[in-house]
Amino acid sequence: MAPKRKHKTLSIKQKSEIIERLNKGESGKVLVAEYGVGRSTICDIKKKKAKIDRFIGQCESAPGLRKTLRKAEYAEMETRLYAWFCRQRSRHVPISYEILSAKARQFYTETYGNDNFRASRGWICNFRKRHSLRALKVCGEKLSNDQSVVNPFLTTFKEKVRQLNLVATQIYNADESALYWKMLPEKTLVRSQEKTAPGRKISKERVTFLACCNANGSHKLKMLVIGKAKNPRAFKNADIPVEYKSSANAWMTTTIFYYT
Repeated sequence: MAPKRKHKTLSIKQKSEIIERLNKGESGKVLVAEYGVGRSTICDIKKKKAKIDRFIGQCESAPGLRKTLRKAEYAEMETRLYAWFCRQRSRHVPISYEILSAKARQFYTETYGNDNFRASRGWICNFRKRHSLRALKVCGEKLSNDQSVVNPFLTTFKEKVRQLNLVATQIYNADESALYWKMLPEKTLVRSQEKTAPGRKISKERVTFLACCNANGSHKLKMLVIGKAKNPRAFKNADIPVEYKSSANAWMTTTIFYYT
């Protein structure tokens, strides 16, 4: 007697893949073996093709890990919440668990006329799964840039290059950045026994560096590094491949920029 097959629930994405492969003429027997399900499961998926396609078509991106077509318990409130979430993210507004939970409670009260809904962490996690949301660390300063001044600057710059009859070897670009060389990672892997990950005060020890090169890359200036120490002991009797300067807080100053 063959061993009983372990029950397996496929995700909406996997069901969509099966429908696509069936449409291409692949054998159901091959799909049964590959996905570890019974022939009846493949037949059921084929019967629900229209429903699955309609559901995926309503998703903003993809169904993610969702496994059921069943509507949410508070479908009307959740539709409003997701529409609000999409509007905020289109404006690049950061949304935390707490903000999403508070907004869910507000929409629940407005929709159903009572305040019995807690919008717990578990509910928020399920909401994320249903709508394929994920957490990312906010990084960079791209949204702080004024994009409206880019094109006017490019026009002025090109006109200046034309007036001075400059070529690529005569046009240089310099950019500075900072390295926090003592800063520990903000995230960590932990053992299953650990409930929290206590941290230490973040170190702000830094060095500033500036790189400069001409437009066609034929001439690269020696990198400028700015630290706090005037004569670092680590550099004693060492021929370092950078130009080193110092300032009180390891930042670029007018004097260093003009006289280096």
